[in-house]
Amino acid sequence: METYMTTEIDPSFTAVDQDEVHALAARYGQPLCRTYDIVADVHLRQQRWRAVPDRRGEVVFAIRQPNGAILLHTKPQYEEHIYRLPSGGIHPQEPVEDALLREVEEETGQTVSVRRFVGLFTCRFHRRGDTASFSSYIFYLESHTAELHATDTDEIAGYQFVAPEHLGHVALALRSLSGTRRRWGYWRSLAHDLVYRYLTCPEVGTGDWGLGTRDWGLGTG
Repeated sequence: METYMTTEIDPSFTAVDQDEVHALAARYGQPLCRTYDIVADVHLRQQRWRAVPDRRGEVVFAIRQPNGAILLHTKPQYEEHIYRLPSGGIHPQEPVEDALLREVEEETGQTVSVRRFVGLFTCRFHRRGDTASFSSYIFYLESHTAELHATDTDEIAGYQFVAPEHLGHVALALRSLSGTRRRWGYWRSLAHDLVYRYLTCPEVGTGDWGLGTRDWGLGTG
């Protein structure tokens, strides 16, 4: 029997700072902004409903290597076949760009340049009448070094490199996960779909995404 404790989450804790978003857009390009509503399962509930929230969102980053490949990573707790774009939490009061550079250093040790603010996805996770919002700030980076030397070695179990046009397959693999990772895989696939479109569709990669676009996930409940 499923049991859980209801946790009240202050909406202001995970709220997007629009002034910060506009400042990032002025430096790195206008992001595609979307809102998704996703019915959370037990696995997502454990992640997104925390008694003491430790992050106000996350950064997701696609790092183009000197040879043109995109870096993926896996974690010790993942099944063997799961590789995805790196990501990391934004601490309370931490600027998004500071979190991005910190996470890149912790997870790769590479020296990078930020090339594009690709997207800002806000997911509203619904579970038995409760809702928790969580935002993902998605960036495209270029690495100046090929070497990888993560400082947060407990979080990284391995790397893969894929061509940009292969990211669509990575997104599909995440959406195809079953069992406890089914909804998590769907959620994680969203950023991969976006980066794939940005890197492989010229009209997307060079255009102005605009703000306020809305899309829906697996429905509300």
